[in-house]
Amino acid sequence: MESHLQALIDYFSAYPRIALGAIFAASLLEALAVIGTVIPGSSIVFAGGILIGLNVLNPWWTAAVAVTGAILGDGISYWLGHHYHEKIRTIWPLKNYPGLFERGQAYFAKNGGKSVFLGRFIGPVRAIVPVVAGMSNMPPMQFYAVNILSALAWVAAHLVPGVLFGASLQLAGAMSSRLLILLVIIVVILWVVSKLVRFAYNQSWQRITLLRDRALTRARGKSGPLARIVLSLFDPARAESQALLTAAVLLIGSVWLFFGILEDVVSKDPLIQLDQTVYTLLQGLRNEWGDSLMVTVTGLGGASTTVPVIIVVSSLFAFKRYWRTLGYWLAAAGFAEMLVWVFKYTLGRARPNNIYAGVEQFSFPSGHATLSIVVYGFMAFLLARGKPVRTKIAITLVVTVAIMLIAFSRLYLGVHWFSDVLAGLSLGLAWVALLSIAYTHHVHNERIPALPLLLVVLTTLALAGGLYVRNHHSADVARYAYRPKTETMLFGDWKSKGWHSLPFARSELGGEIEEPFSVQWIGTPGEIVRTLAATGWRTTEPWASKAMLLWLLPNTTIQQLPVLPKFDHGEAQKMTFIKVINSRERIVFRLWPLRYVVDTVAGGTSRPLWNGMVTIERLQHPIGITTLTKTETDFNTPTHILEQDVKSQRMSTENRERRGIGVLLVW
Repeated sequence: MESHLQALIDYFSAYPRIALGAIFAASLLEALAVIGTVIPGSSIVFAGGILIGLNVLNPWWTAAVAVTGAILGDGISYWLGHHYHEKIRTIWPLKNYPGLFERGQAYFAKNGGKSVFLGRFIGPVRAIVPVVAGMSNMPPMQFYAVNILSALAWVAAHLVPGVLFGASLQLAGAMSSRLLILLVIIVVILWVVSKLVRFAYNQSWQRITLLRDRALTRARGKSGPLARIVLSLFDPARAESQALLTAAVLLIGSVWLFFGILEDVVSKDPLIQLDQTVYTLLQGLRNEWGDSLMVTVTGLGGASTTVPVIIVVSSLFAFKRYWRTLGYWLAAAGFAEMLVWVFKYTLGRARPNNIYAGVEQFSFPSGHATLSIVVYGFMAFLLARGKPVRTKIAITLVVTVAIMLIAFSRLYLGVHWFSDVLAGLSLGLAWVALLSIAYTHHVHNERIPALPLLLVVLTTLALAGGLYVRNHHSADVARYAYRPKTETMLFGDWKSKGWHSLPFARSELGGEIEEPFSVQWIGTPGEIVRTLAATGWRTTEPWASKAMLLWLLPNTTIQQLPVLPKFDHGEAQKMTFIKVINSRERIVFRLWPLRYVVDTVAGGTSRPLWNGMVTIERLQHPIGITTLTKTETDFNTPTHILEQDVKSQRMSTENRERRGIGVLLVW
């Protein structure tokens, strides 16, 4: 990531006039009649702010060209309207957009002269209001006064956020591309699910209603129990016939999907190969921040969160004397849990990464996926029942996102196969669909108060989630941690050839080579801390939200400035040390554990092997509003300083060289 960012910075640093010219043109063209509706001027000016934050463009020149372009663009549009008046409607391409003129005239008539100021910020009318102002004979002095003020405000509104974002990119430059890819995957999954649902609805709903009508026609001519059920559930005259039909389709589809997955799992069909592919892919994306996020998400579907929700909601229903609703609510969670246990015990499928005991050590189906879709899905049904369509869509969307995130967390953490999660979702959906049909058919007088129920659930989730994070989050992060196999290397092999086979530089997922690893150290964390502390190195505080504020202060000293976490294949450094050189420079020593332990000469004891990166960071103050550090490309000088310090503590060292970069071996 840093290499791509640096390439962009280098290009515009060499050709700043290209960037300034693009900003000027975008600001001007966005204000021109009609043309401005398709020119992304706001985005380009925001990008200019980013380049300011990256110390590529001069802030005053950038602001000047953006303001000038915006003033000229509105000025040209005003002149066209003032010169041609109504004739301008017949000029190409303006004659092709009569509706645009109508909206602009209506807006100008409503707001008068201030529409020139406000219209610049409103997409649909920003490029036509100046024309309408000219057509309406707005005095030139009045127009240009408002035009200049609006240009200044518009440029500030887009440049300043861009500057802050550009400065933050320097902080995010070390962020693992694995985390970014993980977030992209989550967004893509949610987008694909929404598109598939919409596609299925558009392609099949007409056929489904046709089949329903045929079934109703046949049922009206018969008198058996099946005919009575069809008429009572799917008669279009009923207000809830659409909801019942949707539930029936979901029930049939999810039951078919569940048993199809079950058959593939039992017979070990190709779906099992997909399971392994998904598992390998997601374990390759594991990273420290992603682990923390997914452990938090998975807690929403665990017993520590769902059980309090079930209890509190049950208490609310009992207090309101909604006995039938209470029965359905308890049956939803209780029977779903029982089904999961039956299938787990019957199939006995092993988890990809087993961290559980008892029945929970079995994988199929995913209990988290099943229970989350039952608890949150049935609750969404109760909340949405009888509400307007938009409210139903909003509730369904929020709950669906939450359920999909919980399901994805089980895959990411490596405790379920893809087929486990898909089966859990389909099993839970089938049960919710069946319950909703029965509830709609039999419960009529118990209208659930949506606002109290929503407040109760959100409060319970906040309290239960907060307690979980405080008491169990750290332990669960360690429990779910990805543990690659550890290998043993002989001390002599490490010194002769083994050191050369270890990673040369910090690398991201795509293979981009970042700073080189110039230190390999055999030792326990305690030994390393004691050795460095004796020579003036100090450990750093964990990176937290409070530390981020120091980056935003222009007077933060090099001693106070927090050390930015950097990532190697998704893993942040496990130990960080700093040593101040002067008021503007410091040495930062980051260490990553390798998957090797080394059998040392002294007593044959095994000690962990670490890869280290030593860099010099220099203080910077982008446009005087933040304090950042720039990593220098001189890696030999800080490594030499580190070598002198460890030698003074009677540590053994040897120097090697690889690709022109020195590598210091320490033991």
